[in-house]
Amino acid sequence: MVLAIGLIPTLNRRVSNLRHRLFFIYFLVITGILSISSFSIYSLIVYHRYNQLDDHLKEVGTQSANILEILQHEYEELKKEPKYKGYVPKNVSGDLQPITVSQLMGKYYFESVYEVMTNFPSHFSQSVQWYDKDRKLIVYEGRRMDKVSIPNHLSDAGTIVKEDQYRYFFLPVYARANKMEPHRQAIGYVCVIESTAELDRELEYLKSIFLLNILGISMITLLAAFWLTNQSLEPILISLNQLKQFTADASHQLRHPLTAIQSSISLLEQYSKNLEPSQSNKFKVILSACYQMNTLINQLLLLARMDHHKLDQSQWVNVDLDELLESLVELQYDRAKKKQIHLTYHCDTNAYVYGNPEQIYEIFSNLLDNALHYTPSHGAVTINLKKRGAFAIVEVQDTGIGIPPEDICQVFNRFWRSQEAQLYHAQGSGLGLAVVKALVEHYGGTVDVQSQRHQGTTFTVKLLARS
Repeated sequence: MVLAIGLIPTLNRRVSNLRHRLFFIYFLVITGILSISSFSIYSLIVYHRYNQLDDHLKEVGTQSANILEILQHEYEELKKEPKYKGYVPKNVSGDLQPITVSQLMGKYYFESVYEVMTNFPSHFSQSVQWYDKDRKLIVYEGRRMDKVSIPNHLSDAGTIVKEDQYRYFFLPVYARANKMEPHRQAIGYVCVIESTAELDRELEYLKSIFLLNILGISMITLLAAFWLTNQSLEPILISLNQLKQFTADASHQLRHPLTAIQSSISLLEQYSKNLEPSQSNKFKVILSACYQMNTLINQLLLLARMDHHKLDQSQWVNVDLDELLESLVELQYDRAKKKQIHLTYHCDTNAYVYGNPEQIYEIFSNLLDNALHYTPSHGAVTINLKKRGAFAIVEVQDTGIGIPPEDICQVFNRFWRSQEAQLYHAQGSGLGLAVVKALVEHYGGTVDVQSQRHQGTTFTVKLLARS
């Protein structure tokens, strides 16, 4: 039972940590799976849509390459035959301008050239441009792109180039009769241009949908992770609550037989006058052991109750700390004097705290008892009471053996005692400081410790003062 009560706060911390870890893991796993699957689907859609676009460009480029020779022939006629003189417009430098396919073929129907259209509507996203062997643009259809640079090295099957919001497909065109020649020369080039602005907007919209979907489902995942965490921990919590109930009941039930033993030993001690001194001292040893066990059980019961539920506040009153500490010092004065320890109490100003007088007394009784235990003869123990703002501060200082720096973080653990403390004072349960911390935190206060090895220790308790 003692071990069980010592394990309860550890289990509480571990269950709390486990709850947080499980919640975090469930949330990460579910959100991670959702995010990865959404990203994968989005990436596949992007890959597929751009592949579709590339296939479309290649298809248009291949079909356009089949008519390059015809377009070149018709364009040469416009340049050479006198009747078409002036049909192809020229720029300021006198160079012939590229014309559209419709303009090129319109020479058979009209005497004059159509107006050259260079600014197509913004929604016109595709363009096809035909070049001669010198890479000079001669004919185009759609939006005219003057700043297109044909790469020096092109694959016979064509090359896709991505630049800004455009996708270019360049395809070299060879004479039909020379297709099998290993070092044939290109007679011209075809460039198919497609604006990706519309596709990019579509994919951005799709990305927004996925992100909103992930965000929305993540909120649902929070609830799912919370539910899964509670479901996973439910058996542990049931077992822990049963353990708490057992320790509380066991501690309570042990008090009755122990009280009966203590009463019987006290009665027997009255009839021990006829016994030898060595035998009579056994009664004192038994009584001392009963007192220690009674103190231990009371502390265990108090801790078990605080672990299981909040303490009863029906008996809380305003407690005069000055009066309480003064009576405590008077009670321990003879013990300190017998051990040749200089025990003093200083009060800067009186302060009241709201709580159970017995529990408040238990806090400072344990601290003073601890100080007297570990302070050697001719040492000093000092209690200071002061008020700072809304808090009453009590300091319990001693010139005892001190606490090693590596052990300070463990002094409030249940049943923990340093090796030096065990050697110096064999008796003790290691529960006193655990009770102090539990009670102080129950009252919304704090307890701190500062210590130097072989020089002394100071415990500082800060409680909310009553005005």
